Amino acid sequence: MVKIRIIGSEYLALIDLALGALAVLLATSAGAVAVILFKCIDKTKYSAMLAFSAGVMAYSALEMLIQSHRISGDLVVLGGFLAGLAALMFSEKILPHVHRHIRKKDLSDGKKKAALVAGTIAIHNIPEGLSIATAFSASVPLGWFITTSIAIQDVPEGALVSTPLACYGMERKRSIMFGVFSGAAEAAAAIAGYFFLSFFSGLVPISLAFSGGAMAYVIIVELLPDALSGGAERLSALSFTLGACSAFLIASMLAV
Repeated sequence: MVKIRIIGSEYLALIDLALGALAVLLATSAGAVAVILFKCIDKTKYSAMLAFSAGVMAYSALEMLIQSHRISGDLVVLGGFLAGLAALMFSEKILPHVHRHIRKKDLSDGKKKAALVAGTIAIHNIPEGLSIATAFSASVPLGWFITTSIAIQDVPEGALVSTPLACYGMERKRSIMFGVFSGAAEAAAAIAGYFFLSFFSGLVPISLAFSGGAMAYVIIVELLPDALSGGAERLSALSFTLGACSAFLIASMLAV
């Protein structure tokens, strides 16, 4: 059975987790508040941000798969990875998806907007929160690495939640509220997931692989297509590379 590695005491580990959850909440909120500065985001700049985030998350997903493989075997990694991909694909089918709907039609009804945003939260933020929980359950350094990587990605994601709503006429304060709420959902998922894994620590290896698969799906299906649709493919490729290199440097500094 894989035991949770705790530095100092269980209370210190919980403090690390709480700070990590707060970090992603603040990062998402910061992106949401960007709606105050500009109502609609320039496509080229936004493509670069998404590509950079994709690079960070790609390295992070790879690191989680490597850590899972160190603890378990090939079958656990492959099974968990495929399960993560399938779970995100299934959730996308049954939940409303703000990215695609927001481009196709004007969302004049406030309740429809709220439903679309709720779908986005469920698809993206909850699995990301569980990734943070899983990483902290494996080790504190890995937890902070994954938290930092996801927090970087959460800044444009927070803007993705709030800014399109403002573009379609929603009051800015309300659109920011939706963005902040998406970060709160991610933080709550991180805390709940950590407590769950503290009781079922044997699930940590497959949970790491599952999180890696979920993150890979977000990268391939969400971040990269949106990044490449802005007409700045070379800039997006460079931004992706810079994101992956930044994640490597973060991992090196944290000695993951």
